[in-house]
Amino acid sequence: MTHVAYVLDQFPVVSQTFVSDEIHSVCAAGAQCSVFALRPAPDGVVHARARELLDAGRVITADHWGGGAALAALAYLGLRHPLRTAKVMMQALRDKRFRWCARLALPIAREVMRRNCTHVHSHFADTGARVAMWVHRWTGIPFTFTTHGYDVFDTPPPDMREMTADAAAMVCISRFNVEYLQRTFGLPAEKLHVIRCGIYCEEFQGTYRSLSADSPEVRILCVARLEAVKGHEHLLAAVRLLVDAGLKPVVRLVGDGRLGEKLKEQANSLGVGAYVEFLGARTANEVKELLAWSDVFVLPSVREGVPIVIMECMSSARPVVATAISGIPELVAHRVSGLLCPPGDPRALADAVQWIRQNPDATRNMVAAARAVIEGEFNRVECTRQLMHLWKNVP
Repeated sequence: MTHVAYVLDQFPVVSQTFVSDEIHSVCAAGAQCSVFALRPAPDGVVHARARELLDAGRVITADHWGGGAALAALAYLGLRHPLRTAKVMMQALRDKRFRWCARLALPIAREVMRRNCTHVHSHFADTGARVAMWVHRWTGIPFTFTTHGYDVFDTPPPDMREMTADAAAMVCISRFNVEYLQRTFGLPAEKLHVIRCGIYCEEFQGTYRSLSADSPEVRILCVARLEAVKGHEHLLAAVRLLVDAGLKPVVRLVGDGRLGEKLKEQANSLGVGAYVEFLGARTANEVKELLAWSDVFVLPSVREGVPIVIMECMSSARPVVATAISGIPELVAHRVSGLLCPPGDPRALADAVQWIRQNPDATRNMVAAARAVIEGEFNRVECTRQLMHLWKNVP
């Protein structure tokens, strides 16, 4: 029986519903899952599926394992596989930069062997994946990891090639990422596999509600961390343009982050503070309710992977305005399944909202096409089937 050990830097993280959804789906497909979090997540919103995993005792937080646990694990592994343990021990001693990851992996490796795990998987090419690599080295159990956005473009690990070489496979969420990784890091094509982070389509449904070109009100939703890469400043500038054009936008921003106060100051300085609500982090169910409330979903990111929230919006029969960056054009085709704008262009964002108001029939067709895209390539069950097929067929 397949038993997957997920090694993650933190769990649960409010902005990473795709991780808990994936684990839930893997379990539903008949596998067992154990989750090892290197650090506890900060207090805050916990989505329902993440709560289920916590309540079921599937999540082990490894931050309490100290040197004693590492030594006990080393003895445990050494008795069972003395040659491999000695080899990996020498390898760890030579790795001065990430020796601590090898030590951190030891208690996890022991637990993974005790549970008869058949595979080790991680999300993001960060500390979690690096520790997962060392778990693989200590145990000999194959490991894979999924790369996303910041871990590829913003802060890629210095040992990306080493992690990829040790991995049975690297999962990429977009073809764009595959090409970028090959071009930038020289990673071998045979190691890179495109498997989407999908959604449960049946949980995101709705009926398209066309905007009237005669009504000035338009309800705009944006769900994204309040960080620079998400481009909120350009959305706020677009709101100013919509107000100047005679519209009465009602804008709700869902998410928290370091730029919260700065963005509130910007909204006030632009004179649109009365039109914009900062709602903070919200649960998945609350986001569904907000999607039903909205007329248009706008994600003005300047750096992205393939955003889950766009999938949720497309599945919910709401028109999407996004930026033509990274893997987003693989999800949204301009004026076919959504509207794409250049990044950092408030005028284009405002014009896209106006286009939706002025073209209700074309928007209706666009929304229907968007739902079909999600049901096909970005369906959570199909994505899980592909992932489990990969696990069963890697060396």
